Amino acid sequence: MEALTPLLTALRAHPLVGVGIIVAAIVCYVVLTRKPRMQRVADARLSALRREKSDLYTKQRPLR
Repeated sequence: MEALTPLLTALRAHPLVGVGIIVAAIVCYVVLTRKPRMQRVADARLSALRREKSDLYTKQRPLR
């Protein structure tokens, strides 16, 4: 706990550094959790194929 005291006093003296650290952490989280482009394209294509197949089945059945 004593090792954090200088860090906390430095952050109190310069609050923009703390804000910068928080923003950098959020950006890193977003970049690391984002799916690769190939995966996003594959997911979109799979969704399109599923919609296409479901439309095919619903259009063939006669409505009563």
